Amino acid sequence: HKMDIRSARQFMRHTTAIWQELSRRYVSGKKVPFEFYVSEKMKKVNSYYGSTSTIIKACLEHYYKALEDGVKPQDARDILPLCTYTEIWSGWHPSALKNMLTERTAIGTQWELRQVALAIKELINESK
Repeated sequence: HKMDIRSARQFMRHTTAIWQELSRRYVSGKKVPFEFYVSEKMKKVNSYYGSTSTIIKACLEHYYKALEDGVKPQDARDILPLCTYTEIWSGWHPSALKNMLTERTAIGTQWELRQVALAIKELINESK
């Protein structure tokens, strides 16, 4: 699953699954470029510090500067925003997967997580 860190943490609350995640400790932004999820509402936000994209750009510059200055990647990544995409892999017991799909495809579920659950459901249906 490829999703922003905030949504990934919410999705991973289904603790009956087995989880693995791309480690930015070992995989730099140069090896696998950073990508970001910015909702339409957030794209419109401007503050004293600039637009959302300006702030994300500043965080990336700060991250790479920290690496240049010898900061370890696991510490430098603290400056990356929660909208940074991550990749997670999951393994499920069938009953736990069924429960997650029921919960996460319900109307009222966080939009991003509902889209992931609907995509998983579609993949399952295609494989039958």
